[in-house]
Amino acid sequence: MVKILVPLLFLLLLSVVFPACSPSRPPADTLVVLVEAPVGDIDPSTAITAYGLKISRLIHEPLVSLDTVDGKPRLELLERIETLDDRSVILHLRPGVRFSDGSPLTAHDVVSTFRAIRHGTYSPFAAKWKDLVELRADSDTRVLMRFSAIRPTLVSDLDIGIVKLSPRAAPWRNTRVGAGPFMLVGRTTDRIRLVRNPFYYKGVPPVARVVFQTVEEENVRALLMSSGYADMAQNNISPILLPALSHLPLMRGPSWTLTYLGFNAQVPQLADPRVRRALAMSVDRGRLIQARFRGTAQLADSIMPPQHWAHAPGLPQLAFDPAAAARLLDDAGWPADPSTGVRFQLEYKTSSNPFRVAIAKVIAEGWGRIGVRVRVRSLEWGVFFADIKKRQFQVMSLQMPEIGVPDVMVDFFHSANIPSAARPDGVNRWGYADAGVDDLLDRTKRTSDPAVRQDLFARVQEKLMRDLPIFPLWFEENLVFLSARVREYNLLPNARWSSLSGVVLRR
Repeated sequence: MVKILVPLLFLLLLSVVFPACSPSRPPADTLVVLVEAPVGDIDPSTAITAYGLKISRLIHEPLVSLDTVDGKPRLELLERIETLDDRSVILHLRPGVRFSDGSPLTAHDVVSTFRAIRHGTYSPFAAKWKDLVELRADSDTRVLMRFSAIRPTLVSDLDIGIVKLSPRAAPWRNTRVGAGPFMLVGRTTDRIRLVRNPFYYKGVPPVARVVFQTVEEENVRALLMSSGYADMAQNNISPILLPALSHLPLMRGPSWTLTYLGFNAQVPQLADPRVRRALAMSVDRGRLIQARFRGTAQLADSIMPPQHWAHAPGLPQLAFDPAAAARLLDDAGWPADPSTGVRFQLEYKTSSNPFRVAIAKVIAEGWGRIGVRVRVRSLEWGVFFADIKKRQFQVMSLQMPEIGVPDVMVDFFHSANIPSAARPDGVNRWGYADAGVDDLLDRTKRTSDPAVRQDLFARVQEKLMRDLPIFPLWFEENLVFLSARVREYNLLPNARWSSLSGVVLRR
């Protein structure tokens, strides 16, 4: 009976996931990629979700990409960047690039894309370019950009997909013509269909078609992969399922996604850096990585990934040492109650994801052993993140995805970015304020010299690891389950999909 029910259940699940068609394996020329959430907008000027950005870059080739091992920007549509002075550059486009409809990509398309971003009603990136005071196409292959101030992050900021110029008022909404390796041919609520661009300047992709299928249930994704009805599931099947999918090819690689603990420094118990250090020293990260991630995570010693060009060298790992942690709490004025053994209490907020809740409970148990009583509160994501933004937490755990540039430290740790009535969108939610760190971060904004900026950011990281406004736990590895027919996929630390242009499907 069980042998009969299993395939029937499988067919039932497939009918739910693919109601419009009978279950079938992917065609020989089609790569099926599973995603776990709605993709959202894929227009370069408005895409903000992780999947929206990734798919957008497959359709709309960027001027520059961060699809590198060390996070250093790589020129894509640009042949070179000519610096005129500390506020002006000329972008030189690669000659001969064509859009997917065969028309040439010119400087006028670049200018049109930036104008859509800067002046479009709906672009969330408009504020990012408010210091761009002059923008013009000097020729078909030259774009002049002039800024009101020094812009140290200009090169990495040019990671923007270019859209074909349209005679209509809103080119990004009236056409999806790009110069990326693929082009959009169809979209429904849960499926996006791409075909290869025959004019792609790096060479026509070997794969004729790519389908992105949204499947929200993890068990269904695992079942589809296990049974050969899909080709790729990247970072959306938990490590705990590794044994059940051991028959599938698995790619592992370093990632830029940081998991961290955030401490609200305005809570009396957490105001002293010694207390935060004691809590950090009582987290057995090595045990958690082995037990919960089956070894598929890398200990963090900074907010920056260890492979990144801006990672500070020589930072020591904070070792698991509960005895030393207890002494630190004594020194900080939080002795254990003689009768209960409790020093103080904390509330630890996390999302309702069962995997994250289990991790939070293990951490809380460790803190309990040094006399810190912890209440773990798991909240639905929207409620949880709303509390975080309003700083209504004592301790929380969260992930910081795709740390591509070190300037994220300005947003997270400069005292000017502490949320307030005047700055409700500030993301220094721990309330960290240090004049020395502020000065170092301010200096990173006044120079474009990579070596100087690297040194300044390294000094910031050293100070942050002493003060611990947040405690970087680990970088969870990128995990990609593949079907047996997928070849030549290159897993990137930022988990983007640009290497799909080189994938080969074995027949």
